[in-house]
Amino acid sequence: MNAKTFLVISLCLNLGLAAVLLRPTAPTPPASPASPAQPATTAPTAPTVAAPAGRPRTVTQIVTNTLNQKFDWNAVESDDYKKYIANLRSIGCPEETIRDIITADVNKLYESRRKALAGPPKKFEFWKPGVMMGGAVDPDRTEKERALNKEKRALLTDLLGSAPDDKPDLLASTANQLEAMFDFLPSDKRNKVFETMQDMQTKMQKAMKGGSPDPDDLRKLMKESEATLASLLTPQELLDYNLRFSITANTMRMQLAGFEPTEQEFLEIYKRRKAYDDEFSGGFGGPLNLKGEEKERQTAAEKALEAQVKTLVGGDRYADYTRSKDYAYQAMYRVADREGLGKEAALKVYDMKKAAEEQAKQLRADKSLAADQRTAALRAIRDETERSVKTIFGDKGFTTYERNNGTFWLKGIAPDAPPAKP
Repeated sequence: MNAKTFLVISLCLNLGLAAVLLRPTAPTPPASPASPAQPATTAPTAPTVAAPAGRPRTVTQIVTNTLNQKFDWNAVESDDYKKYIANLRSIGCPEETIRDIITADVNKLYESRRKALAGPPKKFEFWKPGVMMGGAVDPDRTEKERALNKEKRALLTDLLGSAPDDKPDLLASTANQLEAMFDFLPSDKRNKVFETMQDMQTKMQKAMKGGSPDPDDLRKLMKESEATLASLLTPQELLDYNLRFSITANTMRMQLAGFEPTEQEFLEIYKRRKAYDDEFSGGFGGPLNLKGEEKERQTAAEKALEAQVKTLVGGDRYADYTRSKDYAYQAMYRVADREGLGKEAALKVYDMKKAAEEQAKQLRADKSLAADQRTAALRAIRDETERSVKTIFGDKGFTTYERNNGTFWLKGIAPDAPPAKP
């Protein structure tokens, strides 16, 4: 599966995931207000063994129904969880009911603390290079939520002897973070957008039955989906949606890691590339298989697009732009970034690549060399270039680079040496 195929399939699956995660749920009914005889207690602010205030009065109903007797609930309820448990036991409350009451209280306490981790919503920076919807994920917050969940389980174990075997909500933090991607959309429109996204995912799954979908079918599907969205959203809302979810925007985020566009640069380039893609790109974002006059028109439009981008960003920035779209440079940039080497390391390796390939081209054109001489000379170029790349990336970085097929161009200069005979 090529990179563009992976991109569009992953995008559509992620659209479906986002739609499921972010679909509004029915509002939780508010807790019954406390009666005058049952004043609310003060909620704890730390994960101690204290019970939070505002406990639904249904707790009282559970216990009174179980015991079938009247008593003063204030004499049972306590801010101290361990004392609260002792009081429940003293009135004959079943252990199973005690576990239910305490577990519900602790869950409520930690849910409020989990929500407090979010803080103010972060703007989704659509112009920042990255893969798919990865920009919506906050690893620091995810780690804090894991620590909070561990703390909650430890408290329940201390109080009840063991924590319930509840399954962790692996998608909860992702759903919360994906909310930032819809900061542009009024809440009253989100549900209809989510339905459209889910509908697209369903059609995508049907189109993929038996293998990769037909590019023409996929192109038609995407146009239908965008037409539906256009009928639901204002032009600005549709633009904001496409800046987050369209094939064009996601392709740009994958390609432009070495270019590092500003918000305005990304927006202006996107508008031009989206217009071109709408007319000439297939379902996977690749070019349509055109011939004759249509092919000539496509070639002219592509040249015009590149000229517009060059004028927009300027000559020096345009060199960065074109280089960032080179798959070989993308691989170099990812390794340099992962190893903390900076963009300059990727540029040095890219220049080495160009120099080595130019030398190899000259050797292949030299008719005065015998075949074995040419082979040996090409091998020497590859070996020397490979050593230089290792010097920049380091052994660990080079191993990662090699494992991810970044060294394909070195093999293009000279193939791998045959294994030594035993």
